[in-house]
Amino acid sequence: MPRTVLLLGLVILGLVIALCASLPALAHEPDHAADYSRPGLYISGAGYFALKSSSAGFPGADTLSWEPDPALDFRVGWRERERLALELDFSWLPSSDGIEYGNWLLGVNAKFYLAEDRIQPYLILGAGAMWARPPGAASSEVDWAFRQGIGVEYYVSHHWALTAETGFVWGVGQIWKNYFLAVNFGAAYRF
Repeated sequence: MPRTVLLLGLVILGLVIALCASLPALAHEPDHAADYSRPGLYISGAGYFALKSSSAGFPGADTLSWEPDPALDFRVGWRERERLALELDFSWLPSSDGIEYGNWLLGVNAKFYLAEDRIQPYLILGAGAMWARPPGAASSEVDWAFRQGIGVEYYVSHHWALTAETGFVWGVGQIWKNYFLAVNFGAAYRF
């Protein structure tokens, strides 16, 4: 079942990217530079490498000390102003011990841009829910999680940007000893 969900998610992401790539580009006068910090909707997806740690505070779970795992991240956002964007973020961090273990994140992020040109570094802050199930745990726990990090977007065209981000996510409450450091690389499409 989880592999089917992953495959379906990847197919949907591929279809969305193909649809966006097939949309006609907006005509621009050659005298005017592209506005990379314009308000509007965007979608992004990334694959990343996460170093995660979890605690034996989960019944039956192994104590992990910075185990590396691959992960996926999907975001839908709105660039509100030149220096501010808000986004809905969904991340999945499967464990190398099996996809039934790992973390799911659903949250809201705010991005604070430090520049408005083709290269746009930013700070990111977020909060949301994290479902965590470390390897060996009998069941999963859910509670609040928070994200902080830095990143950069590089616009290769008026609509497409390559992204790189590093951040730290940590849980509180029942999952307070479950946290990870992530480095991701992906792409974003601005409508």
